[in-house]
Amino acid sequence: MLILSRRPNESLRIGGNVVITVIGFSGNQIRLGITAPPNVVVDREEVHQRKMVEGVTRISPVASPAVQPPRTRTARRRPEVPRRSRLQAE
Repeated sequence: MLILSRRPNESLRIGGNVVITVIGFSGNQIRLGITAPPNVVVDREEVHQRKMVEGVTRISPVASPAVQPPRTRTARRRPEVPRRSRLQAE
């Protein structure tokens, strides 16, 4: 096991495409930010163990080509409506 010391806003890199950044800490908890490509599954240990017990066969989202990534939704903009000021209304 490799043990590293990192301060907030410092990162470490795994391979060439996974970056783990220390966001902050409070008491005995630390907050980590993980940047990874979509084909890399990132789970907490207990979630991974539960998947293994339940027999989840597909661990990586790339394993099944039929799965399509979710579509991102964009916010609709309302058309601009000209507003009249109080002075124009009188």
